[in-house]
Amino acid sequence: MARRPIPSVADDFASVISFLTDQGIVPAPAPAKLLENAKRIHRASFSLILWRFRLKRIPQHGKVFIEEVASDALQILPQVLMGYGKTTKLLTRGIVENTLRHLYFSDHPIEFERMNREQKWYVSLEDLFDYAKIHPAFLRTESRFDAISRLASLHSDLSAGVHGRQVQDLEMRLALKKIAYSPAEAAKQTQLIERCAQSANFVLAVFHQERLAHFQSEDRRIILQTIPPRGRQVWTHL
Repeated sequence: MARRPIPSVADDFASVISFLTDQGIVPAPAPAKLLENAKRIHRASFSLILWRFRLKRIPQHGKVFIEEVASDALQILPQVLMGYGKTTKLLTRGIVENTLRHLYFSDHPIEFERMNREQKWYVSLEDLFDYAKIHPAFLRTESRFDAISRLASLHSDLSAGVHGRQVQDLEMRLALKKIAYSPAEAAKQTQLIERCAQSANFVLAVFHQERLAHFQSEDRRIILQTIPPRGRQVWTHL
């Protein structure tokens, strides 16, 4: 599937850049490399947000986590452009975790009720990954496109980045002044976000295979373009 420009995504990106420029987050004129990273991040996050608006009539115990994915994805681009790398990693990690929660709690409405009823009850991340690995849909696909393993590896990388930070200045003004957009760091964040979209979209595409097949062709293309060719081939032949 060639990565040709998709009109709705291109129009939204232009609108977003205009807004962020007005807010002083994007300089005018914007450097070409900044726009390149911003476009890649926007494409990935837009695809993840799309599920929130195209998955119709799903139960609340699955819907709430799709909404969380969209909420996290929405905030990533401005955080990267302002240089808030830790926040970006936390948001990206949230997408990984809520994708797994959507998978688990869609199949476990009673546990969803229990999680909301009992303050100290929750499903651990390890259990979420274990469930995804044994889910019938992914028993068929993981050996051909290892999306669950990729999410686990990404989650580890993101966690290492989140916990590997230090504040060098007691005066907050000085510490905050050091937080700024870095092209090199933005490129690294872009790669992490694209890795997240690749696997999270594949997981959602497999789990909602029939629903995605009935999306409008442009919406389906927006999502599938984020998935590597091997993953798209696996999904197509399910």
